[in-house]
Amino acid sequence: MTDAAEPDRRPTLPDSAAEHLLELLATKSWTLPEWFAAASRFRASDDLIPRLLDVVPSYPAYREELLDLAGSRGRDAAAERPEWASLRRFRGDAAWSSDSFDERLRWLQDRRRTDPADAATHLAARWHAENTHDRTAFLRALGTGLGSHDIALLESALDDPLREVRLLAVQLLRKLPDSPFAERMAARARAWVRLERKPLRSRLVVNVPASLDRSAQRDGIETAQFKNKGIRRWWLRMVVVATPLAVWEDVLGSAERAWEIRIEDTWRSLMWEAWTSATVLQRDARWAGALLEARGRETPRNVVALAPSRQRIHDIGSGRADGYLLDVDGQALLDGLPHPWPEPVVAKVVELLVRTAELHADSGRSLGPLSRHSHHTTLRRVEAHFPFSAVPMLEAVAESTRDTEWARAFGDAARGIERRRLLLDELR
Repeated sequence: MTDAAEPDRRPTLPDSAAEHLLELLATKSWTLPEWFAAASRFRASDDLIPRLLDVVPSYPAYREELLDLAGSRGRDAAAERPEWASLRRFRGDAAWSSDSFDERLRWLQDRRRTDPADAATHLAARWHAENTHDRTAFLRALGTGLGSHDIALLESALDDPLREVRLLAVQLLRKLPDSPFAERMAARARAWVRLERKPLRSRLVVNVPASLDRSAQRDGIETAQFKNKGIRRWWLRMVVVATPLAVWEDVLGSAERAWEIRIEDTWRSLMWEAWTSATVLQRDARWAGALLEARGRETPRNVVALAPSRQRIHDIGSGRADGYLLDVDGQALLDGLPHPWPEPVVAKVVELLVRTAELHADSGRSLGPLSRHSHHTTLRRVEAHFPFSAVPMLEAVAESTRDTEWARAFGDAARGIERRRLLLDELR
């Protein structure tokens, strides 16, 4: 079943740019996001399309960019070759009525990327007619484009006879703090955890019930023993993780208070762990920022990347992160910053790299934690995210650095940035 494609009227990607794209893909270049953004007004040539479709499975992070470049002709080609079937993009909803489960799943996955609410409507209309295997696979597809349009279907799935479907529904609902599921979890949280106000210092008091009602079990709070946590600790964790973080702000006054409030020793680490998980699931920048402010280097990487860019830029520029920015723990501070990196970040990264180069020169060693090889990740990020205006500065640093290997590293970074500029010029 092939959908008719509209003509792709974009100009063809220049041959030189096409070859450079294949080189960037082969080296898994960190500059690919910037390149794809600049190339969005082009379409791939007929000769390039098969090569792009062949490599898409190896580059899942760039699936949509590669398919966008392949355009409508690429969509036609994907529909005609079985080995490219998973890359097919659909027009209309005819495939959803197919007798083929694989065809229907591909349609649902594709529609979730382009119109998730419409996909949810189609799935809900046939949900109770689907067999257990299909319901499980279809529900997994809702992870893409998850939103309020999915709440009704997921609430219904909590009553599914298949345990795997029920657990999937719980996992997805935990990411939707505006759902009835979240309201029920919030009610339990308020009943189990209360703020006890004291003249000198308030504290959180925890009182988990000895048993669960049927409603709690329907919401995925299981009665089975969970390894090493204790059953009541496990119940509390499940409730706190699924409770909207706004509830705790209402109880405590702010996200910052969560990491300051006194909590009974028995429950403190569990509450912190559960709040941290909730921050990631709900992708709450305010809570991520509060945790980063409180814990600094000890903040989990997946939380740091959610903290506001402005806060992370300030932490970097002010020197608060000097002790660990170039280490593994500090790399998350750089994740997702505005591209190209702003001046305070550029200046601090260069300052710390120069300091490291000088210490390495003084050490007299060729390898070790101060060598350029130990800072490969940061140097690749410099090439990918520094502004073009930073090239003269890096060239000057390369000239003045006493350590030969580090001088080469700074020079390589400058040349890498200049190459970025040249590749983008091809697309102008």
